[in-house]
Amino acid sequence: MNRKATPATECITGDAAFAVNRNGVIVHWNAAAEKLFGYTGDAALGQRCWKLLSGQDIFGNRYCCANCPLLDMASHHESVHGFELLFMTSSEGRREFSVSCLAIFDNPENGLLYHICREPEIGEQPTEHHHIVNGHMRRIHNGHLTERELEVLAMMAEGKSTHEIASAMFISEATVRNHVQHVLHKLHVHNRLEAVVMGQRIDLI
Repeated sequence: MNRKATPATECITGDAAFAVNRNGVIVHWNAAAEKLFGYTGDAALGQRCWKLLSGQDIFGNRYCCANCPLLDMASHHESVHGFELLFMTSSEGRREFSVSCLAIFDNPENGLLYHICREPEIGEQPTEHHHIVNGHMRRIHNGHLTERELEVLAMMAEGKSTHEIASAMFISEATVRNHVQHVLHKLHVHNRLEAVVMGQRIDLI
């Protein structure tokens, strides 16, 4: 049975789902969320989502906060794309979840932001490395890095600039920047330093 604090809009899904209002207060918490996160509906409803779940990215950077960027995007009727986040659970500490968001508006000035959460699927494919980050298994698709991307990653580890990499590889700086963006995407990191650290952790460099 889905638990909710308001009789307004109800989202029915088999996945764990919770909804927050414009103030970040949890107003809906379904049975699957109780099972996945370990918090009962009575314990979750009425709480600020960031205080209960304390979402962080895989590097420990705080993601959930009073000035939630997702709520800001939703309030401006912008699409919120799926992402992965570490949420605090009641008994297992932080765990990684794949999150999709759905904004539902009763009127232009009032709405709810639903978070639909799933455990990431971890396959044993040969193209993937599994690395433990903050106690959680993280899939790194290093097998998808091309030889050129691996070469760029190695030069990044040497501290070379975009211009220096371009000169060494006899390619344009724009092409280097494209390679760098592909590396960041495939390693699930946000900048060059994180790419180098992750590359060293999983023996790419």
